[in-house]
Amino acid sequence: MFHSHYKKNFNFLFIKPVWLCSVCFLIIGFANAQEKENSFQPTFNIYGSGQIWMRYAEVNPGTTVNGKSINDFWDISVRRYRLGIKGNLMDKLSYKFLLGNNNLNTFETTNEPRLLELYITYSLNEKISITAGKNPYTGLSRYAAPSSSNSLGLDVNFASGPYLNFHDDRYRKLSIAFHGQLGKFDYRAAIAKPANRDKQSALSERSQLFYDPQSLNTSAYVKYEFLENEKAGAFTAGTYLGAKDILNLGAGFMYQTNSSRSINAVGDTLVHDGRSFAIDLYYEQKLKNNHSWTLYGAFIKHDIGPNYLRNIAVDNVVDSSSGIALNGAGTAYAANGTGNIYLFQVGYFRKFEKVKDRLSGLQGYFQIQYSDLEIIDDPFALYEAGIHYFLNGQNSKITLGFQNWAVFLKDENPTTDLRRSMINLMYQFKFN
Repeated sequence: MFHSHYKKNFNFLFIKPVWLCSVCFLIIGFANAQEKENSFQPTFNIYGSGQIWMRYAEVNPGTTVNGKSINDFWDISVRRYRLGIKGNLMDKLSYKFLLGNNNLNTFETTNEPRLLELYITYSLNEKISITAGKNPYTGLSRYAAPSSSNSLGLDVNFASGPYLNFHDDRYRKLSIAFHGQLGKFDYRAAIAKPANRDKQSALSERSQLFYDPQSLNTSAYVKYEFLENEKAGAFTAGTYLGAKDILNLGAGFMYQTNSSRSINAVGDTLVHDGRSFAIDLYYEQKLKNNHSWTLYGAFIKHDIGPNYLRNIAVDNVVDSSSGIALNGAGTAYAANGTGNIYLFQVGYFRKFEKVKDRLSGLQGYFQIQYSDLEIIDDPFALYEAGIHYFLNGQNSKITLGFQNWAVFLKDENPTTDLRRSMINLMYQFKFN
């Protein structure tokens, strides 16, 4: 951990000049764009998507709904919905505005639309662009900003999101980001202010996230594209359904000052910086004889503080737990934490040859996330598998997915003896 005076020097010598340079860059860009405004016609495009889930799930021990203990449930929910506007205001100056929300279900029946994204991007050329506002540009790994509507699995993988929905908002941050392509290198780097969602919970030897007004989040990710360039946006796709020949090797980091805190054996409060590092490999085969393979592998190392554990319960519909499970209530599982994570995904797509006017076919997928976390005695695995039926590419698809996760009890040495499962049927629509 840096001493406080080193952090202040770091902020003064690096962060402040970067912010000032960014503002100057935007001003110069606006001035250049203004000269061409008379000959440029602004563009306007409406886009959106939605995902509907119908599932059966087992729940972690101790889960209750309205005070009643349950072992499982079935439900129907709206996992996500999005409605946005994007386009160009001037030459080289684009904008994006997005509304939406997640998890409209029997427990959260009034999830009103919220502002998810509002940002502008000035593109000097393909080598450098700058984005400012509430945006999803971030570093660390390919899936630190995953595309939920172009995912290889049923849902996105959360291994690269240790601050998800605490210091950010569904992967979005208030930040300034630099991104572009230098030959075969594709890069992004961002400086963000963490969101203030300090829950003020009781401290323990297990690190917990907290908000510090002086905290900053910096991150970067660089990948080398051996074959075709992706030219991806802020979010990165999990599959292109055989539309490209891709082989990318990437590496990145994320560093956040004063991200978590804990107490030691004598009761002193300790503040910890968050450090994460990742290296990953992505491969997609272009359609050959109407079939295509997609592969992804990653190594992710988090150090968010001693014994930090991030449990995530996707679209949870329970209200409480007796507290006997370290995972938490409902379908919560250990998604990431201080330690090492190994991720592997594979998908096989078969296009229907007789369907000529739209992209139709089947794609099977399998994923394993193998985690060796500081707080858990033994390594453990998360398994996912399923099949997509594409009626019209990602614009209209049906997915049947299965997930199986480990459960850890607080009153025993954490082991992987207990496991729970979920099966899910999803329909997704999308338009651009």
